[in-house]
Amino acid sequence: MLIDAKDFFADGKTAKHKQIPILVMFSAPDCPYCELVKREVIVPMSELKEYEDKIILRHIFYSSLTGVVDFSNQISNHSKFSFSYNASFYPTLMLLDSEGEVLNKKIGITLIDTYWTELDTLIEQATRKIRAIL
Repeated sequence: MLIDAKDFFADGKTAKHKQIPILVMFSAPDCPYCELVKREVIVPMSELKEYEDKIILRHIFYSSLTGVVDFSNQISNHSKFSFSYNASFYPTLMLLDSEGEVLNKKIGITLIDTYWTELDTLIEQATRKIRAIL
């Protein structure tokens, strides 16, 4: 299940403890490509046990005023958070470290058939970066 972001400060602590990245999907309402990626990749990925120990998965609607705590423990909202990461094309997937630094990103979609494999590669690269730092 794709969970809307609520508290990146807490997620950051969990990510640091587990030494895993936070995968944030930035999407737009009524975006057919966003829905395709959610349906074919993100939701199935979120339901697989193997990914529980690989990533923390969160969702941001770029135009939403829903509250979110950012990595600095400051109150924000989905729209401001999206703006702070320059996410302006959807879907955008970013892999962040425990401090909110961008490790990797995937913007848009070319082929859904290879999307999951490409995302897996980005997750592995981000995880290696995190573990090399620690």
